Amino acid sequence: MKKLMKVILVMGFGVLAACSENNTSEEPAPTMDDVKEMTRDIIGNNAFLYYKDYDEAYDFYYNKMGFKSVFEFPGFAAIFQFSPTTFITIVNDDGSGRGMHSADEAKTIAIAILTDQVDGWYKYAVEQEMQIWNPPKPLGDSAHNGFLVTDPGGYILEFEHFAPHPENVNFMPLLDKLEHLYVDPNQGSPRPTDLGFKAGIYWLYHNDLERAETFYTEAFGIEKIVEQPFSDIYRSSPSGFLGLVDGNGPGIHEATKDKAVNVGFMVSNAQAWWDHLKTVEGFTFRHEELYHESDSDGNELIDIVIGYDPENYFIEIDQFLDVEANKAINEALGQ
Repeated sequence: MKKLMKVILVMGFGVLAACSENNTSEEPAPTMDDVKEMTRDIIGNNAFLYYKDYDEAYDFYYNKMGFKSVFEFPGFAAIFQFSPTTFITIVNDDGSGRGMHSADEAKTIAIAILTDQVDGWYKYAVEQEMQIWNPPKPLGDSAHNGFLVTDPGGYILEFEHFAPHPENVNFMPLLDKLEHLYVDPNQGSPRPTDLGFKAGIYWLYHNDLERAETFYTEAFGIEKIVEQPFSDIYRSSPSGFLGLVDGNGPGIHEATKDKAVNVGFMVSNAQAWWDHLKTVEGFTFRHEELYHESDSDGNELIDIVIGYDPENYFIEIDQFLDVEANKAINEALGQ
């Protein structure tokens, strides 16, 4: 079966102070706040998934998968971390209209969770009676191997190992520098403490792959790492990658107009991204200004840019503000 496929990316606007002939600055040197104001960075990758049975999804990711819970709007949404800079957000489609999607829409995403311990994960998945598509095949001369699991909402998770191979010549040096993230033994999950994940790939399916690659390259400044016959992998955060897939090819999914997913990027300056994306052809804003997410008491927690890519993937760019409620997620992001 063909495998379907975010170095912190810093795209700073250079600040050069004008200097006179005697090398003295005509303008004061920029402060750190000045630099941060002009910097666009991606510090984490995220995917928002939607569920009719929120409690079941929460149990699957927190208990069975042993992912770390780093943020929650109780009963509505929770963010789980599975590698140093990759996350999954589960959203309760409870009919209230709070979420952006319905769980009835197509699940047009696959999430590869990368590990060097595929056999151990397969044994654990069997023990936990996960819905497994296929057992892992011997690696042999292949560029990668793994197996697929369907989560309680019908989303596809791919437990995957990438190996030294000509196809992965630019990928392996990046993966080799990454460390596995393991379960907290105090979490109470049955997941073995020696099984971890080191990275994630968010596979997105497009009818026009060339247009999608042009858009994501221009919008997010990401660089192609792996080229495959029907998909390509781009790095956008230290352990997070985007996989852009030909939705007309032999992959897991076909391209669809509507999809129950938001493609998330976690950043340290949402306003800088807003200003940048106004200049990007193909990006459509959902709101006419930066959106501010607050808690039930009206305290602002997140600055958000929301829009769409050319084929209607919802894109959400989140800056978690420096407040107590965001302590866990900002620590996870190294903020």
